[in-house]
Amino acid sequence: MKLICTQENLSRALSYLERVVGRQTTLPILSNFLLETEKGRLKISATNLEIGVIAYIGAKIESEGRVAIPAKLLSNFISQLPHGDVLQLESDTNGLRVESTTYKIRIKGLDGKDFPLIPQYVDEYFFSFPAQALKNALSRVLFCVSLNDARLELTGVHMFFYKDQIHLAATDSFRLAEEIIPFTEHGRGYLSFLTENPSLIIPRGTIQEIMKVITPESNEVKVALKENQIFFEVDGIQIISRVINGKYPDYKQIIPKEFSFQAVLEKEAFQRALKIAGAFSSYASGEITLTFDPIEKQCAVSSASQEVGENKTTLPIEVVKGDSPLTIVFNPRYILEGISALLGEKILFLANDSVTPVGLRMQYGQNGLLDENYLSIIMPIRK
Repeated sequence: MKLICTQENLSRALSYLERVVGRQTTLPILSNFLLETEKGRLKISATNLEIGVIAYIGAKIESEGRVAIPAKLLSNFISQLPHGDVLQLESDTNGLRVESTTYKIRIKGLDGKDFPLIPQYVDEYFFSFPAQALKNALSRVLFCVSLNDARLELTGVHMFFYKDQIHLAATDSFRLAEEIIPFTEHGRGYLSFLTENPSLIIPRGTIQEIMKVITPESNEVKVALKENQIFFEVDGIQIISRVINGKYPDYKQIIPKEFSFQAVLEKEAFQRALKIAGAFSSYASGEITLTFDPIEKQCAVSSASQEVGENKTTLPIEVVKGDSPLTIVFNPRYILEGISALLGEKILFLANDSVTPVGLRMQYGQNGLLDENYLSIIMPIRK
């Protein structure tokens, strides 16, 4: 293999693939990138056997070939080179030689034929999403994914498909986030796909990779499913992943149909009060108490610990519904992370009593426009 490419294009592609590189000592080949020529381009692949990423970059191909090269070493070297530099890459039976205008290295490699086969999707994609909307939605649900492998189905993001939209959801059984986003368009195979696969569970690591490859310039994310594997394509980069087998809990059953108490708070002030209260409790397992007084139109945020002390902050609220006082206790981490996911200037706080799920929604602008496509649910601590 012999080719010429730019430092910028190669460095960008390697940065997308580097996190996927496997680290199993039993399969040393997984710690490598596979570099090969294909249809006049340089194709770079990486996998950890659960997720595969394939990137293409433009190159002047002088001779065909392929080689597996240690990922960390190659990525570190290429990232240190001057931007705009033109690189010459040439492989032989022993590895890869990389030469720039100033620098020259030779890296020992492995035979590319030993690299695991990563399936590629070449047919029409089933549907696509607006890239920025998908990235924002994924960021607002990902924090709720469970880190405990005891319930494997909770370690991913649940996607439930409808004719013209998708519902994204994640839960660790203590909190829940759901967002609804529309399709950009869907292909001819979507209706049959919808009949056979009304929902999927995508692993957390795959979601993180998708978010990483979506840049501010990205316009759409294409998606397809084949043989229990899901394929995403963003700006010519393919991400291939298994889907999680298992039945996702019917989370919609725990979302209250109505909330008897509804109040609006300023997000920044509410967040600040919660952080102060969190400092006076054990962040992981402590408690924060919210006391709503609809008559006085205020909310008291308080916490206390024998080791540190106690605090209380009083915030003004706009009561939308309800006239009875309400006291609710939360894990500080859960409510702070839930509020951090909200992008509006104001928060609509929704509750029924001190023991049932509480809801959070976003409000925007002076008119207080409500974002009904996103809902965060938090379970209070029962006292």
